[in-house]
Amino acid sequence: MLAARTAAVILALTLMAAVGCSSVKEAYHEFDPRPRPADVAFAEVLKKYMVKGSIHRGPATELLTEVVPANWAVRTAWVERRAEAFAYTPEQKAKELADQRLEYEQHNTVLASVFVPENKWNDLGEQGANWKVYLINAKGQRVEPMDVRRIKKRTAINEAIYPFWGLWSRLYLFKFPIKDAQGNPFLAPGEKEVTLLITGAPGKKQLKLVIR
Repeated sequence: MLAARTAAVILALTLMAAVGCSSVKEAYHEFDPRPRPADVAFAEVLKKYMVKGSIHRGPATELLTEVVPANWAVRTAWVERRAEAFAYTPEQKAKELADQRLEYEQHNTVLASVFVPENKWNDLGEQGANWKVYLINAKGQRVEPMDVRRIKKRTAINEAIYPFWGLWSRLYLFKFPIKDAQGNPFLAPGEKEVTLLITGAPGKKQLKLVIR
């Protein structure tokens, strides 16, 4: 009788241990701390093209920025990340890629997260701004943005696709013309790099970007 009871207890403990292990495994998969493959792939693209810059006057910081050119690799990564987030159908994904291609062929686009200690001077998108922004090609020609937009909504998807947007920074989207004032292509055939110039009374900074 004692042997039977002992065997029953051992069996119960074995079953509990098995169930416990199963629960641990399920919990591990549910709360896996490792970054998701989609996030890793997206981060690798941004890491490849993102450029950081700063302007200092003596020991004082005048401006900090993290800049991402909206080249085709970055645009594709945005679509992939949004498609993963919102479970796009193949048709939805194809449409967004087509929209991105159209925009890519019409503008040279740059996103910049900008921190300025005096918030009132962080006004890159306003009339009479304290800062000017230009794109410069290999010939030294420069163009001003034809459109500057400040992205304000810190939605979950915006924070996912713009992870370089600092908590105390403002995020700007700059659209530059694809052609110069004479109607000629701003970039020569095969030219992929440009210089982004940020300049103002506190100082200036030039950043090399792979725009194409």
